[in-house]
Amino acid sequence: MNYEKQCSICGSYGTELHHIQFRSQVPTLKDCPLNHVHLCPQHHRDGRVGVHFNKALDKKLKLKFQNKLEFLWDKKYLSRQDVQVVLNVKDKQLDKLLKTVISKNGEYERESLIRACCGGKLII
Repeated sequence: MNYEKQCSICGSYGTELHHIQFRSQVPTLKDCPLNHVHLCPQHHRDGRVGVHFNKALDKKLKLKFQNKLEFLWDKKYLSRQDVQVVLNVKDKQLDKLLKTVISKNGEYERESLIRACCGGKLII
């Protein structure tokens, strides 16, 4: 429990770290700061409004994550360094993620990269 961070939904203190893209969906982003959000226990685990049970809240957080990536990666093709700077993950995790991404001349296609970071599907 983190008493310094506020819940990104209601602003209350006493939060838990939530992985926007679940570790089971995109294990390579488990340590990615962009993939983390602080939620109070109610918005994290509550059976009615918690993100693990509330599909609308889950979709809202995933769309916000996707939009952040679309904003930060503003070129059609990105270098490994471009990807590393934004995701801030270890080399081994990055290598695993990039194996699934379409590349051309050593650079990675933006949409394919965002799709890989979003568990294989984009929210429209």
